[in-house]
Amino acid sequence: MTIQITLERRQFRLYPTERALAKASGSRDAARLQLESQLEGRQLPYNPDDPISIEEDSLKWMVRKYSEQLMYQPLEEMQYWFTHSSGVFLEPGYPPLFYSQAGKESLSANKSAVAGVGEGIAGYLMQRYYRAHKLARPNQDYPDIVMEGNGNTYLVESKATTSSLKRIKTVLEKELIRMTIHTATCAGLDTRPVIGVLMGTVLVDELHYHCCITEVRA
Repeated sequence: MTIQITLERRQFRLYPTERALAKASGSRDAARLQLESQLEGRQLPYNPDDPISIEEDSLKWMVRKYSEQLMYQPLEEMQYWFTHSSGVFLEPGYPPLFYSQAGKESLSANKSAVAGVGEGIAGYLMQRYYRAHKLARPNQDYPDIVMEGNGNTYLVESKATTSSLKRIKTVLEKELIRMTIHTATCAGLDTRPVIGVLMGTVLVDELHYHCCITEVRA
């Protein structure tokens, strides 16, 4: 089975003032608020990039290599979810049931499987596009993956959802300030240039993913 991945990319190159604010944000709330205001004001759009594909067996290996959690058959979990959400398992002929409840909770996909597949896609794209290899896979720490390639150190953070493209872009916007601070801080600790990479993946269906990539260059 071949999975198609459509891509959008953008790049944030920090101004000197933003780098200084990012470094000061760890200890000063006022600096963080000012940095957030400046980044929100820039509103850099994503640009479409050439789509790529990945074979199911290759993605399974990427998930095992880059996922933070140990999971049993995450791709099969997602295939089951997409089959269920399409309505295949809904039996016909039964009337709807009504309950007196304040809100409506819907079923969701296995969150560990969604996150693991997103991390596998992030690792694959870093290897494919940036020619990077893994230096470390932090456990319960930030970012998800530390990689090296083309003379750069990459700090990679993955986010994934089955919801919508709008949802993943909102998540990445919220994550941008944290990655900016982390990248600017780490840039002073490495002899190589440090680049932060946010990978947001929408699992659209069983055979189609959409990934948004944001680079942060200090």
